[in-house]
Amino acid sequence: MPTLRQIDISHRGLTLCGTFYPADRSPMGTVMLAHGFSGNRIGPGRLLSDFARRLQAEGFAVLAFDRAGHGESEGAFADVTVPDELAQLSEMLDYAQGPSRAPVHLVGHSLGAMELACLAAERPEDVASLHLWAPAANFADELRAGQIQGRSLAALDEGRPFDFQGQALGPAFRDTGLAFDPLDGLERIACPVSLHHGSEDAIVPPAVTETYLMRLPQAVRRLYPLADHGFARHDQREPLMAATLDAILEAARARQAA
Repeated sequence: MPTLRQIDISHRGLTLCGTFYPADRSPMGTVMLAHGFSGNRIGPGRLLSDFARRLQAEGFAVLAFDRAGHGESEGAFADVTVPDELAQLSEMLDYAQGPSRAPVHLVGHSLGAMELACLAAERPEDVASLHLWAPAANFADELRAGQIQGRSLAALDEGRPFDFQGQALGPAFRDTGLAFDPLDGLERIACPVSLHHGSEDAIVPPAVTETYLMRLPQAVRRLYPLADHGFARHDQREPLMAATLDAILEAARARQAA
């Protein structure tokens, strides 16, 4: 098994920690992974690290970072905002491209998936393919309704942090997210796109990916019966990883043949 390498980049004075998975055989390209809100580069139940190993075995180099205030990276969860996370992901993409500046395949889960779609809209020429697992494009609508994942944000109006799974979230996430449009500019994305959604996702309803289908005519969507937001069951997770890997391989081979 190839040796993993711990990597880091600097973002506005903060160290962002990551892992580099070198290709296990003849290189097929580079993949960058993005975790969800309050998560980390390992993913729920090792979802992202397990997928990175599969990609590695197929000849892809893989990079996965913890965003600021998440995982091992510096920064406070209280200061998290989507615009700043987009800036972080852009810097991560620069790192993943390296001196060759070759386009990179992007895979994200939940809020990370939504952010990668925004990044692909900003930098379409740098993205080889885009693969979104339950992209949380509903987050801004939730904020405008005064909640996160169905829980009231009243604490922020009272000058207290919002407790999200034991972490204190400050008002900046809400204040910067209220006017944010997750779908803005998606028509600029020209690369292959795959969408993956659990039919029983209570956090990001499956209808959310229908909005991506309307903006991205090249996108292909797959629904996973009975799967939740984190694809928590093994019999649902295996098809997710297999289908995403197939989509990345197809895109990579098409690029090589061009």
